[in-house]
Amino acid sequence: MRGSSMTDIGEFNEKLVLQTIRSAPEGIGQSDVVRRSHLSRQAVSLITRRLLGDGLIEQAGRRISGPGKPHTLLRVVADARLAIGVHLDPAHITVVVCDLAARPVARATLEPPTEDPQADIARIADAIGALTRSLGARPSEPVEDPAERHERSEAQEALPAGRRLLGIGIAAPAGLDAEAGILRDPPWMPGWRDVPVVDALSAATGLPAMLDKDTNAALTGEIWSRHLDASQTVLYLYVGHGVGSAISANGRVHRGGSTQAGEVGHLPIGRAGEICSCGRAGCLSLYTDAHVLVGRARSLGVPLPAGDDMTAALTALSQAAEDGSDAARGVIADHGIALGAAVRLLAGIHDPRRIIIGGPTWPALSSVGTARVREALADWLIEDRAVLENSRLGDDGGAIGAASLFLDQELAPGTPGPSPF
Repeated sequence: MRGSSMTDIGEFNEKLVLQTIRSAPEGIGQSDVVRRSHLSRQAVSLITRRLLGDGLIEQAGRRISGPGKPHTLLRVVADARLAIGVHLDPAHITVVVCDLAARPVARATLEPPTEDPQADIARIADAIGALTRSLGARPSEPVEDPAERHERSEAQEALPAGRRLLGIGIAAPAGLDAEAGILRDPPWMPGWRDVPVVDALSAATGLPAMLDKDTNAALTGEIWSRHLDASQTVLYLYVGHGVGSAISANGRVHRGGSTQAGEVGHLPIGRAGEICSCGRAGCLSLYTDAHVLVGRARSLGVPLPAGDDMTAALTALSQAAEDGSDAARGVIADHGIALGAAVRLLAGIHDPRRIIIGGPTWPALSSVGTARVREALADWLIEDRAVLENSRLGDDGGAIGAASLFLDQELAPGTPGPSPF
């Protein structure tokens, strides 16, 4: 936040104060910051003065609570810093620019990844450049190149001095090496094997970047944007071309020893029948992968567009179900039953307080599928044992989550980047 001269404890305390203020979007008094952060009044006073000077927080009026002097409220200036989120999904590439509240302020949807990663990275870099120019945003460090400085638009020069780009978060399907920033063997993305996407995109944009699984990114986006209670264990189910999961406790996402935690495609859900490629029967992916749903719907005569565009096919499947097609509703319901069985198993393992279902294909399936998942979780949802809800981040959840990864790394206390619990 402030530079390498800060001691570790000083940086932690500053991030802690910022996080405390950020968790109260309507504003919070300095005495409440002291109480919640457990820091001394003097330390909080010094830190808030620095944050005000950096343009990260502002005064937000006054509040009278009982006798005595009114309290000055502090709140985060949401657009003082911006982060970019890139979601590499087999269906399409999404790029968003998010503010400190993880709210998208600009977005672009690009064609799906191809077998030419270098060309795809160039497309992404071009989209990032166009979006940030439209916002007048610029890197956190001052631009030293006179030529680059000359190219700044009038909109850039008119921006508040504190508004800066922090960097890029990249979300992608596993397998990947988050620490090295390399996509190893992501499913449904031919040509992206062993691609050093972090280094390549950072070189193309001049911005720092980081990589994580799309499931971890999506859950981070939920936690960051909604200020979810860190004491809650949260289970997230990501429904895309396949199904993945993520889990958080104490506000931290569990990534496992190699960032592969949550790969549930081969979770046995107790069904006999078709044998999976892994040699076992009853794997979740046999019933929930997007191409399985589309293939079954076509075999039952549900009219779907030709071709390999899963997004268009699932949208048509959802529309057919909404229009009263029993076959379409049956296909989606069976997906929900299989997903519910998996969620029930995962709930038994993790004992979550909150269960969230999201991902790019879930909006097309949720109107029918949610009821089936609820049926599978009936004993977990009684007496407020757990809450089941759909993601509130919409179709851009993966990209918003990717931006949140970078926000969390840079601005949250005690989160130096992807790491196991």
